[in-house]
Amino acid sequence: MELLHKPGHESLFALVDGAAAPGRIQRLFERAGIQCLNVYEGLPEAELDAASLFLVPVPDPDADWVTELDRIDRHSPCLSLVWGRVAADQLAAHLRAFLFADIGDGVTAMVRFFDPRNTGMVCRLWGDQILDIFMGPIERWMYRGRHANWQRIENDTLSGAKICKSIMIELEQGDVDALTAHTEPDELLAVLIEAELVDGTPPYLKRLAAFMPRYERALSWGLTEPTDRLRFCEKTYLLGMEFDSQPQVAQALEARRQSGVGLRAALEAVPPHVWDALAAKHSSLA
Repeated sequence: MELLHKPGHESLFALVDGAAAPGRIQRLFERAGIQCLNVYEGLPEAELDAASLFLVPVPDPDADWVTELDRIDRHSPCLSLVWGRVAADQLAAHLRAFLFADIGDGVTAMVRFFDPRNTGMVCRLWGDQILDIFMGPIERWMYRGRHANWQRIENDTLSGAKICKSIMIELEQGDVDALTAHTEPDELLAVLIEAELVDGTPPYLKRLAAFMPRYERALSWGLTEPTDRLRFCEKTYLLGMEFDSQPQVAQALEARRQSGVGLRAALEAVPPHVWDALAAKHSSLA
């Protein structure tokens, strides 16, 4: 992979979120004889075993296992590429310091900056000061996540590699809300795949592209509860993308917008024969 070659004295690492595809990633590491560091070492999360966060040196970017990891990432986003200015154990300790944040009321939560679907959002929430500290021992960070092409975060300083082993990160409620809104589509899509309403075999970006118009349609109806947005998206897969264009369904959704009742209760106003007709039409088009 020519993209991974970069001149200079920095070492290339793969940061791999094992939770994205634990079995497949573990089997890859075992077949390739990969030696990796568990970034969760010393934390309760280390008990996640194959679903932990791993830092893997990449001495040969053209190795077969790197190509396979790239394929896994396209299906189940899990990979960040990190050019580090320090040794692997020092970089792992540095990354560990940024895993948690105070989200208010004395509550500490893991912030999954290493999930490539979240990296850009988390960096924006951190702000420049924390991001500068984070990038201290890192020359370049690359990820794809929701993007077709690699996204880059560059360290513009010519020297220095300060390790941070402890840092207090605080997120305001608005930050937490923004991150929650950002991650929700992926969470709902995962539920639909688990329920076998969505085919989980295509690449991630293809699945997401098919899902997001449904999710945005749910938002357009003013559905504020995740359970209601999930139920609406379920209906689009069971009854068709535009099931809400049916006049009686649209009327019930508009009435719900005005009353604020839950989606399930609102849709009970739609006669059974309407649902039967929508299901029959969708089945005939499948």
